[in-house]
Amino acid sequence: MQILVTGAAGRIGTHLTGLLLQMGHQVRAFVLPGDQRAERIRAPGVELVFGRLEDDAALTAAAQGIDAIYHLGGALTSRGNSDQEFFDLNVRTTFTLLLAARDAGARLQRFVYASSDAVYVPGRGGVAQFLPADETHPRLTGSVYAGSKAAAEDLCLSFWRSFGVPVTILRFGATADAEELITPNSVFARWLFLHEAIAHLQRSGRPTATLDVLRDLDNGGDRLVAFADLQGRPEVRQWGDARDVASGCARVLEVPGVVGETFNLGGVAPFATDTLIEHLSRRLGLDCVTARLPTARAAWYISSAKARGVLGYAPRWSVFDMVDDALGARSEQGVAGG
Repeated sequence: MQILVTGAAGRIGTHLTGLLLQMGHQVRAFVLPGDQRAERIRAPGVELVFGRLEDDAALTAAAQGIDAIYHLGGALTSRGNSDQEFFDLNVRTTFTLLLAARDAGARLQRFVYASSDAVYVPGRGGVAQFLPADETHPRLTGSVYAGSKAAAEDLCLSFWRSFGVPVTILRFGATADAEELITPNSVFARWLFLHEAIAHLQRSGRPTATLDVLRDLDNGGDRLVAFADLQGRPEVRQWGDARDVASGCARVLEVPGVVGETFNLGGVAPFATDTLIEHLSRRLGLDCVTARLPTARAAWYISSAKARGVLGYAPRWSVFDMVDDALGARSEQGVAGG
């Protein structure tokens, strides 16, 4: 099959591109102009197409002669995109690709849309109606970002119902590359390393009460920090490995009966942040502390039971495995470099 992957140079897209090649497919990889990460996916069987998602003509051209589409590209909260960009890059681009998919007719076998578990999350300090949140959980869309993903989902389903576009919606949980868990200034690890958490909050202008707590824990040395509520109960999260989530994406091509369906793709299991910090402390030899915060976030994790049962989704990398794997890879690179 000839498969278009938008966001092909991103966390999940990089691994998905590799998996599709292993499965014998050809990949048309749509990547941003000047994105150096494109070199990671340059390989026989990969056609690199450079363009911007908001360029309707470029996106439509990229979808010509395609048998399947994975629409992974879009605006993310972690990149600091604006509300306008959430609409332009998440809603408009999906509409543009759906028009191209409709024009492709019977040739197109799959249209896979990458949504987010953010559609379940209420705003203004609200909490989930139940945990783990599965696909039956109401979409509460407590942010413009979440609203843009929900709107794109609805567009996908409307094109399926009205025109037979073979859509499948995948709602990703928070997903990281293993290296990001040991890189202090990454989107994920900046909440694990005290100095980076302080620096990030200073730049973003977050509540001073949180900053005050973190500063009081700073003794000048490198430290790890676990966030907890005022009673000392640690935050509970669920992070998935990009390799696992990519494998779930690839399974959509191989399993019948997935058109018109929605699946959560999350990590192996939820974890308390203090357990991850303790593991990092042992592996990195750093002191760890607990920050009791008035702004501690409510527990959040999703169920991938439907994906496990239908797609055969089998995530294997826990956050602890990810840390160990990343440190092992870094050690090997050091040896090779030496």
